[in-house]
Amino acid sequence: MVLKSFAKINLSLTINKKIEKKRLHDIQSQFCLINLFDKISIKKNKKNVDKIFFNGPHSKYVKKSNNSIQKILKIMRKFKLISDYYSIKVYKKIPVFAGLGGGSSNAASLLKFFCIKKIEDKIFNKIIDQVGSDLRLFFYEQGFLQSLKKIVKFKKKYKLFFLVVYPNIKCSTHHAFSER
Repeated sequence: MVLKSFAKINLSLTINKKIEKKRLHDIQSQFCLINLFDKISIKKNKKNVDKIFFNGPHSKYVKKSNNSIQKILKIMRKFKLISDYYSIKVYKKIPVFAGLGGGSSNAASLLKFFCIKKIEDKIFNKIIDQVGSDLRLFFYEQGFLQSLKKIVKFKKKYKLFFLVVYPNIKCSTHHAFSER
């Protein structure tokens, strides 16, 4: 099975107050998924261990351990959403440290693939707390992130065109928000 894991861009971004309890900033953003994607190949693994491989033009900076794919597989097993182990290959076309949400998109793609039935909101929110707050964005093509927990879907699907230029500058979202 091969999945497409799409990047997202923020059309607008407002950084609100810091939520001290979660050590995150509450943000608002108009966002949309774009036609830039990683390819994820999935096969069941007979051994009780996941094998995760990254290749492609933007695989250099992906953490080999404790990455979003390992996290989501571990969390899905914790909540008994999956029980098997997998060999997963990710061809990274989404630049890393570019604010395009590649890692979160990869995790969301796996979650959507394995969890065909709707996940209870309580469990979904626990997964987001452990993987990352932008995970929920990848369940919508376009929308308005009103707060970290609420997305308003656009009533109309807009046809937008973008030219995405990547200047080969690493910028960690975590680092950028910690400077504020």
